[in-house]
Amino acid sequence: MLARVTGPAREHDPPVGSGPPVSSVAVRRIVALFVLPYVLLGLWWALANPAIAAPDEDAHLVKALGMARFDIGVPNPAAPVSSHPVDVRNASITRVVEIPGRLDPTGYACFIFKPEATAACQPTTPRTTEGDVAAATTLGAYPPFLYPMAGWVASLGSDPASADRLGRLVVLAVSALLLWLACAHLVRWLGPRSLVGVALLMTPMAVFCLGSLSTSAIEILGAAGMAAVVAVYGRRPESLSRSGTQALVLVSGTALVLSRQLGIVTMAVLTLLLLVLGGWRDVWAGLRERRAVTWAAVLVPAVSTVAVAVWELRYDHPVLLGPWASGDSLRAFLEQAVQLTAESIGWFGWLDVRPPDVVNLVWFAAAAALVVTALVLGGRRDRMVVIGVLLLAVVVSYVTYSRVFFGINAGLQGRHVLPIFALAPIWSGVVVAERLRPRLFAVGVRVAAVALPLVVLIGLYLNAKRYAVGLGPDSGPGWFVPAAEWSPPLGWYPWLVLGIAGTVALGVAWVRTMGEVGVRSGTTR
Repeated sequence: MLARVTGPAREHDPPVGSGPPVSSVAVRRIVALFVLPYVLLGLWWALANPAIAAPDEDAHLVKALGMARFDIGVPNPAAPVSSHPVDVRNASITRVVEIPGRLDPTGYACFIFKPEATAACQPTTPRTTEGDVAAATTLGAYPPFLYPMAGWVASLGSDPASADRLGRLVVLAVSALLLWLACAHLVRWLGPRSLVGVALLMTPMAVFCLGSLSTSAIEILGAAGMAAVVAVYGRRPESLSRSGTQALVLVSGTALVLSRQLGIVTMAVLTLLLLVLGGWRDVWAGLRERRAVTWAAVLVPAVSTVAVAVWELRYDHPVLLGPWASGDSLRAFLEQAVQLTAESIGWFGWLDVRPPDVVNLVWFAAAAALVVTALVLGGRRDRMVVIGVLLLAVVVSYVTYSRVFFGINAGLQGRHVLPIFALAPIWSGVVVAERLRPRLFAVGVRVAAVALPLVVLIGLYLNAKRYAVGLGPDSGPGWFVPAAEWSPPLGWYPWLVLGIAGTVALGVAWVRTMGEVGVRSGTTR
């Protein structure tokens, strides 16, 4: 049990709630306990999942290796591989970069969209290519700014599989830092129970992204950090004038903006809400007083936004764009709403590892219960913010689908929309932590701490089985380990133990940080 802080808080520690201040030591202890299970689960996805077993991961790896040399590539001279609209679109945004020949991932995506195929189809002999080769990436139009670090580390690999895993570890490290910062801000100002919204936002899909070589996890957790700033400001307006809060805006906001094109929209929505709630006064005061951290918090995300905008105008010219809005695209979007929800909770691999609907329904029910409870218990402003954010997130998701995906008969993916929805569970969690009776809150957390980690564990197991023996009526037995055609380094047993340990730790961490009856907003016990 976390001990109540009795020592004096340092002068810069903000008062929290009605109880004594939460010291920096207590904040670190609480946040470490909360974040550790996500690191363990991220390690599982980064190291036990086959290379290139995440959406477009081969293209991400090529882009990262190119950006390790600051090579943005040249337009792809090759014609589309087929007349399918997706292939035509991809050809229009593909760029060709130079990468080390030994790390070329060609052939490693042999199992995509073939659930019966195991990861044993991947090349098993080392690449003998010396020097560099020209490799195409369908993500050539993606903003390149977050790729160099992952590329530098990935380039240390001896083959495509090790390079991919090294790049994943970089994503995990950056994501864990962003998660830590968001959680620390909530705990410092509102107490450990306010983490409940983050727990619901970190769906199995979000955890999967932690260990995948892409910018999705950074986008999700950059949005979580900004959402934490907005939610805390809604309860503690004085928080925005503190240097720590403004530093969080600097780090999380910049990561969000640089992650992907839609990150700018999410940043704009959260920033505008923060200013409308009254934050403009603190920002203006800091600028007038020439506080370096305030200027940095404003200028760095702004410059990052300009950089992404310039990149978009110069290099991102896809063909077959759909309408901004139309009746046909709206009907198609609504038809995909259930699938989009399921993907945002947990479809893995190249979205071909799909847990039973009832499994994902458990997580959806918990998230819906949190939001509905906040609407019932919250004040008028709380209801306006939560409903407004949900409606705006749906609108942004629809416009994105209509403009980008409808024209090529493709689907928007769940990981794409998690960032724009981030504020809804985090703000709802703050309201519920503040308004719900402590015993009812503790019971809810304890039930969730049993049910929701099971959802995570089922996803891990199904993903492992899919790449070990395949999925489908002719796949291997339920206990697949003895029949595995493919295994990660060290075999399946150590990684299954790590997966179980991570899910158990997740439930324990939720109970210890949020589920104790004596833990209330503003105090630690």
